[in-house]
Amino acid sequence: MSLRKVLTKKELTFLSLGGIIGSGWLFAPLAAAAYAGPLSIASWIIGGLMMIIIALAYAEISSALPESGGIIRYPHYTHGSTLGFIMAWSYIISAISTVAIEAVATTTYISHFFPTLTSGNQLTLEGIVVTYALLIIFFLVNYYGVKFLGRVSHGIGWWKIIIPTTTAVILLAYFNPANVVFGKTACYQGFNGMLYAIPESGIVFSYLGFRQAIEYGGEGRNPQKDIPFAVISSLLISMAIFISLQLGFLGVVKTDGNWAGLLNSPLANAPLISVIEMLPIVFSFWVGILLFDAIISPAGTGIIYLGTTTRSFYASAKSGYFPSNLTKINEKGIPIFALIISLIASALFLLPIPSWYQIVGISSSATVLTYIMGGIGVETMRRIAPNIKRSYLLSNLRILAPLATIFAGLLIYWSGFSTLFYIFTLVILGLSAYKRGVTGILSGVITLLNSYELYVETSALTSASWYFIPFIIIDTLVLTFLILTSEEGKFSAWAIPLLSGTLILSYISPFGLYDVIPFPYDLIVTSVFFFIIHKIAVKSSLPALKVESPVNS
Repeated sequence: MSLRKVLTKKELTFLSLGGIIGSGWLFAPLAAAAYAGPLSIASWIIGGLMMIIIALAYAEISSALPESGGIIRYPHYTHGSTLGFIMAWSYIISAISTVAIEAVATTTYISHFFPTLTSGNQLTLEGIVVTYALLIIFFLVNYYGVKFLGRVSHGIGWWKIIIPTTTAVILLAYFNPANVVFGKTACYQGFNGMLYAIPESGIVFSYLGFRQAIEYGGEGRNPQKDIPFAVISSLLISMAIFISLQLGFLGVVKTDGNWAGLLNSPLANAPLISVIEMLPIVFSFWVGILLFDAIISPAGTGIIYLGTTTRSFYASAKSGYFPSNLTKINEKGIPIFALIISLIASALFLLPIPSWYQIVGISSSATVLTYIMGGIGVETMRRIAPNIKRSYLLSNLRILAPLATIFAGLLIYWSGFSTLFYIFTLVILGLSAYKRGVTGILSGVITLLNSYELYVETSALTSASWYFIPFIIIDTLVLTFLILTSEEGKFSAWAIPLLSGTLILSYISPFGLYDVIPFPYDLIVTSVFFFIIHKIAVKSSLPALKVESPVNS
């Protein structure tokens, strides 16, 4: 059986909107304010504009090759199986964690009225049980087929637009300019805090939902025209909503300049409900609506992302990274075994990190690592497959394609060294598993021991240590071995300087443990670095697209 082509342009648009407007709008205004203060408005604008450039690159790629799990498949087509696996592994990590995030978000908001569900910012055992029940609901909606999923997403999509927009209007009606003052922010101050907030507060996490129209592209009725429309329109609509919400939040919350304190304040578990409760009692009815939305919005996004994770496993299995059983389609047109594995993986992800604020940075960075292929992929496909029919062409390719790569690279870089350390380690462990055999096991063991030693030497990644030099040498050697000795590894060799170089730059940056390159010079250095990576990656592609079936030309 094959996937069913039943999704309309409107349903694809609402799938992307549903992915964007999830738990992010419920938590990110507080986290962004904590990290950047009033500059959080600029964080949303910069993050949104960067994401639009990245999305434009994917709009052309998906209009040429629309298929489910596309973001995973495209690197496989242009650079072969090894790079395809790296991006697929990173993407699956992000997709699994996103399902967990959305379920955690719903439970966390409910804990505002049922305090036993959380302790601090983390779920209790009782909270984890409730969250697992939500995951089962996500599973059931996906099980009943993509058309049912499209109708659910369409219906929830209107709700997701109306409620955040109305909340923003209410907050702006009570906007007090005296509350918008500069002061102490968490982690970093000034412009560094503004940039750090983009990946770490949930801003990038929110915008990343645009990918849903691409992921479900193979099930669209007219994907070559509908996907570009769905991607760009969903980003523009959500960007306007998020900026309005952030401005309203800043104007209502009185912090006296201590923005950093928000993360550990009573507001953290249910930011918007807590803020609405500060307003005149006439708005008390809106608290109930927000609580209902705190169930609907994250749950809707969780349902969509469980489907995304399923299609990611499905696409990875089609590429040969996972067992072929994961490509089996049931009578409802759903990759059933991939769906079951997605549910189990999401449930397991909850156990070590049962907190929205802790999961969101890792999820965002893992996703953006895969998005670095947007600019590289679109220019590569123009070079090696110029005759493929495209309903959308990215204008000014030689400018916007490298810019998309640079923007994706900067979003990764701004995540900070501690987040990138985990992503880097997980990528090498994934490659070790992909390698299989004794060498794969040995590579994984060396990586784990090396990472643990750095973790200890840096006091849990909080202070600089001499051991970073042997750490990066050992991990780079392991990474080089795993890539160059694998199938089609020579086409993926540029990923070695990408991963190791990004980690080194992060370590010696204002976002790392040993600040050598201050702002704004770090911005120049990293932009040049990612530009060079872009050019090398485009030149290092396969001589022709690695597709299993003919494409329209």
